[in-house]
Amino acid sequence: MKAFFADQIFDGKKLIDNAVLIIDEGKIVWVGAENEIPSEITLPTLRKHVSFIMPGLIDCHVHLALLNHTPVSPIDWALCSVEAMQHLRELRKAGVVACRDLGSNDSIIIGIAKAQRQGLLQDMPRVVAAGAALAATGGHGTNISIECDGADEFTKACRQVIKNGAEVIKVMMSGGVNSPGEEPGPPEVNEDEIIAAVREAHARGRKVAVHAHGNTAIRRSVNAGVDSIEHGVFNSEDLIEQMAAQGTALVPTLCAPYYAVQEGLRVEPDNPDHKRSQAIVAEHNHNTRLAFEKGVMVCMGTDAGCPFNPHDRAFYEAVLLHKTGIPALDVLRIATLNGAILLGLDKELGTLDAGKQASFIILETSPVKDIEALCSEKQIYIQGKKVE
Repeated sequence: MKAFFADQIFDGKKLIDNAVLIIDEGKIVWVGAENEIPSEITLPTLRKHVSFIMPGLIDCHVHLALLNHTPVSPIDWALCSVEAMQHLRELRKAGVVACRDLGSNDSIIIGIAKAQRQGLLQDMPRVVAAGAALAATGGHGTNISIECDGADEFTKACRQVIKNGAEVIKVMMSGGVNSPGEEPGPPEVNEDEIIAAVREAHARGRKVAVHAHGNTAIRRSVNAGVDSIEHGVFNSEDLIEQMAAQGTALVPTLCAPYYAVQEGLRVEPDNPDHKRSQAIVAEHNHNTRLAFEKGVMVCMGTDAGCPFNPHDRAFYEAVLLHKTGIPALDVLRIATLNGAILLGLDKELGTLDAGKQASFIILETSPVKDIEALCSEKQIYIQGKKVE
């Protein structure tokens, strides 16, 4: 048993001053104010005094098997299978304790997730894997997708990826901002196709995440009952209100255009794909903040693995969320509790509650006072063990 005495703890819901976190055998025993420790709890002799403790981060949108330093295609899956583990270590270094992989081939990341369910890789972030995504023939992301045409093919592909071990279904509804030759706005999947995919996924207990930039693509997805909109750049107020009413989550992935602009344009100043990213940043930020204000469950996701978007700076998505105008304390909830709920991991992660995994991070200063504290050196614990 070990006790951490902190100037402040964010437990995933609220701040607690002069707080204590007690852990034992990888689980949380108790958390709360120091002057409220129950009499039946005997404080361990092993104690540590720190500044700030919070739950580990949840990254709801990554591509572990994609190499952020290479073009989108072609993909060397043999190399990617090795780099996927390195990317998982990089996420862990950034303070991430769970992630959702939304597109690789049909086996690499599913294999990692299966290994974790069998008790392996317990010192790594928990992985929720989609395997291959579903896309229209010739549509976005076909190098990590099963290409489909018509409702029957989307239904069959959904069944196939679930058979392969997918824990969530990813559908490519529109073009991409940073993909060669594509326009992000127009929809690529028809109403009957997304309805079929959602119906099949939900019937088999899987949530559906959709890549959607354009308004029509978002509208079709929300009307079909998807569980999360990924990116959502060209959203609109009426759709945002519908998302809030239905409980449709938003994972804006602000890091994707940010790094395309900051790094992509520096390396490739004439690349039109990076210039498209630059053009959408203001609207993307506005609609992300509006979604939060209207009550949409916003979750943190980086889209790490897409060009120039690194896995080891996942924490910067929280900084970008704050820069849209979302208060820092709410950003911390977005980066922890909300993500755990979306991934179906809230019984294990997302908050520091008794009985949950002791997976948390320790910071030298409060990110509530300065969100960029998340970018500083941090101590990371996964299931009670410090990551060295």
